[in-house]
Amino acid sequence: MAHDGTHIIAAPIKSKPAALGAGGGLPQLDISRCLPPTAPLTPPEQPEPAAQAEATVVVDRSRVIGAGQYSTVCLGTLVAGAGRRACAIKIPHAGSLDARELGLIEAAALWQAGSAAQTVGCYGLVDLAALSARGVGAVRVWPAAAAQAIAGDGEWALVLELCEGGACWARMQAQRPGMDADLFFVWARQLATALAALEAAGMAHMDIKPHNLLLTADGHVRLADFTAARFSAQALEAMRLASPGFDPRAYPPYADFSGTVPYSAPEALTPASSSLHKADVFALGVTLYVLFVSGREPFATVKSAVEQMLLVSKGAFWEWEERHSIATLQSAADPHCTHTLPPPTPVDSHGTLTLPPPSPVEPPHPLSRSLSLGPKPLARRRTLKSRKAAPREFRRFLSGDLLPASVEALLRDMVNPDPDLRPDAAEILRVLDSIEAQVFEP
Repeated sequence: MAHDGTHIIAAPIKSKPAALGAGGGLPQLDISRCLPPTAPLTPPEQPEPAAQAEATVVVDRSRVIGAGQYSTVCLGTLVAGAGRRACAIKIPHAGSLDARELGLIEAAALWQAGSAAQTVGCYGLVDLAALSARGVGAVRVWPAAAAQAIAGDGEWALVLELCEGGACWARMQAQRPGMDADLFFVWARQLATALAALEAAGMAHMDIKPHNLLLTADGHVRLADFTAARFSAQALEAMRLASPGFDPRAYPPYADFSGTVPYSAPEALTPASSSLHKADVFALGVTLYVLFVSGREPFATVKSAVEQMLLVSKGAFWEWEERHSIATLQSAADPHCTHTLPPPTPVDSHGTLTLPPPSPVEPPHPLSRSLSLGPKPLARRRTLKSRKAAPREFRRFLSGDLLPASVEALLRDMVNPDPDLRPDAAEILRVLDSIEAQVFEP
């Protein structure tokens, strides 16, 4: 089954609520919800009940801003001390056991992720069954609410950061000429930073796609919808210590494949796969290609679900896209061609592939922070150095600019069928720094 990112906002919200902090970020609630990556496996300290009581939320279920197979998202107002801020309330569908279990997995995942960079902010949970007559409820962190939520005592919903810019998929569909090299480096770096933080927390998202990437009001990307998240053994133990009685492995949705097939790495289709981080790297590579190069879903002309599954299991994304691009160019160049044939399936009768060799990967480098990551305004636009296309160089950004060979090589490496040959998030950041210094005009 494929989760559809039900806290994605269907359309950008025009009004911008006042920020609570001096930096205009999330309100500084006294809610400690993160196990640092290097922390020992001991439960994090829980805030005092009085501190928890300071955070409340006003839920307005009549103002629905998103809906999907397993949950509905409505607007809320977070109240912390003297400050108020708009937020999103993600409510699992009542009467659905899968929806409730997925909600528990996501709540625990967001707790484990803590304040991981570029992931959607989670303030805690609210029991909708205990709201006052005016729709006000206390915000509680996952360990404090876990026992009741696991037992089904109450109707628990997530209180999330409101991402007013909508989904990256909608942004791409509406502003294709704006999907240029400058924005590519901003988003790629922010998302690679998110993957590095999740890897340090011992977890993987496992459903990265344009529909699960949200934009803040100022254009920064947030990785959202953690219903398909998977955890390392150490992370599972940390979660058990924080919330006794909770084990996501006890829930059928956790054991099942929970991603979105066209974006998935081949090893992600295998439940016992241990390559969590590299599966996220593959999905990120596909996602960036879709958002900035193809502008359409992966394997768009493959109508058979069985054939699509076979292609994904062989890691055939790059080979298929190359054949599709060449076929499209040949069709456009032939004035007598009145139709476009789908490219031949890059899987022979023996189920083998001939894929291009990966570009060299240098040793890992410490996480980098370039000019593309800070709190600078995202309106800055840079110009690629002008050059002529080399033979067989035909890929372009949706903006029309020629895709630099170095960017193409990075994307190809990220979607390599062999997880051992893919770069990790730290290496992606290092490569982005190197490329960025070479491809733009000074």
